[in-house]
Amino acid sequence: MKIRFLGQSGYVLKSGNTEIIIDPYLSDSVNRIAGRPRTLPIPINPEDINCDAVICTHNHLDHLDPDTVAKINENQFYITTNEGKDELKKLGRTNVKALNTGDSITVGDFNITAVFADHTVEAFGLIVKAEGKTLYFSGDTLFNEKLFGIAEYKPDYTFICINGRLGNMNVKEALITAEKIGAAVNIPNHYDMFLSNSEDPLLFSKNIKGGFVMEFKKEYLFL
Repeated sequence: MKIRFLGQSGYVLKSGNTEIIIDPYLSDSVNRIAGRPRTLPIPINPEDINCDAVICTHNHLDHLDPDTVAKINENQFYITTNEGKDELKKLGRTNVKALNTGDSITVGDFNITAVFADHTVEAFGLIVKAEGKTLYFSGDTLFNEKLFGIAEYKPDYTFICINGRLGNMNVKEALITAEKIGAAVNIPNHYDMFLSNSEDPLLFSKNIKGGFVMEFKKEYLFL
């Protein structure tokens, strides 16, 4: 399996002939709307996206971005929340599957399950299974002991928010959560896109077993 980090909570996952993209923020819309410019270049052109599914874990601009959606093929398949589905419908996108926490869907080589997140009412994290591996993506979430239950899925890799602002865990809380979940490899995210919402990922990766910081735009082979 190959994974590329797009910044913030964004990832491209490839397994065999299947490609999915999680939470792509590929514009500068937050700057236009809220005066917060992105600190990273746009890593891929949204007009070039032609994947098997785009997954938006909740309806916030840095996860479901109308400016990004507008440039993606209008027939693109999306997976998101019910609120996200309504937003995509407003944008003229109808090839959408809404998930509630606990729902699962198979997309090519990937089995995807929406799991608990403490953020917006409908926000979810993800358990993604492929090639005999299990990955947990926290999405945006506050610290909540319910997250410890992710350990039941026995993830091999955890991708977890650490910025500590705007409804997300801080580093200390992310460390506690990741330790309870018990993955062999723990990767921080949601720390690099906006100056006002940033954190040093090494504060996480250097203080947990299997801590690892993915380089922006670089594609990694996950075995």
